[in-house]
Amino acid sequence: MAEFVSSFITGFEKVVERDLAERLPKLKILNLFDGLVHYKYDADSRDLEKISYFNNTFFVLKTMKGRALNFAQLVNSVCSGKNYFLVNKGSFRIRFINENQFAKVDKNLTRRAEEYVLKNSKLVLDRLSPTNEVWFSIRREGFAFCGELISKREFTEKNLNKGELRPEIAYLICAFAAISREDTVLEPFCGFGSIPVQLAKHFACKELYVSDIDGEKTALVAAKKFAAAPNVHVSKADAFVLDGVADKSIDTVVTDPPWGLWENIEDIGAFYAKMFVSFKRVLKPQGKVVVLTARKEEFEKAVQDAGFKIQDLLHTLVNGKKAGLYSCAVQ
Repeated sequence: MAEFVSSFITGFEKVVERDLAERLPKLKILNLFDGLVHYKYDADSRDLEKISYFNNTFFVLKTMKGRALNFAQLVNSVCSGKNYFLVNKGSFRIRFINENQFAKVDKNLTRRAEEYVLKNSKLVLDRLSPTNEVWFSIRREGFAFCGELISKREFTEKNLNKGELRPEIAYLICAFAAISREDTVLEPFCGFGSIPVQLAKHFACKELYVSDIDGEKTALVAAKKFAAAPNVHVSKADAFVLDGVADKSIDTVVTDPPWGLWENIEDIGAFYAKMFVSFKRVLKPQGKVVVLTARKEEFEKAVQDAGFKIQDLLHTLVNGKKAGLYSCAVQ
């Protein structure tokens, strides 16, 4: 059974583990680290490209475990045997990565790795603009691997509107929320629709209410294909009022509200407090609120003051900002 390594956004290990078990039952996880999963997969490797939150995916040539590993040990271990290359045409270059940062190594070590690939594959060397890469990577957990890069996710910020969540982050937020088919879900700060698009595409629910105070944005969201479904309701609405959403009608609120870092909000704590008053009205007794925010201190105070309890929390990075993803319920 072939082995692979894939990287993903920091902090989402448990979410990724659960989601992979549901989406790819044939996949067997061997090691799970912060932002990295090592696994076996005995089906079409092209299936892995459909996992939207995978950044880089590698076909594994060699793994090693142990403290104080170095690149010389990893290269020597790889070069001591023969390997099958999944992608065996085109050009390649060697990359060395230490803790997610490209590292410089002795030129002789690089040449040895290059000669090994040339001898054991049909790939040709191109250090400037290759079609493929072979990575030697060492992590602080005492895990190292050599892998052939077979899939690389291009970051999409240039194709997104300012402030719009990347699709892979929106997907993982929805997966974290653990929504069921019988849930009625609300996204009251929909912006350009990143979260509701993922909800409608990958997470079936009974009803989906989508709103924002910005009419231009809700008009854009309403024009998207998913919004035509009979169970999707898009409207312009103030999240502090939520006109059109009945009392005690919502199972799960999933949202990425303003953080007060770029928006003109004088008191983000007061903003979150008003938000929770509104959520408390529309939530069912066993309902929950899933929120992404970088304003952890102000958010946690608002949670406590509103009579909610944090049930789950993970820490991640969004556009270089430390953020928390919270799941909260009424106490």
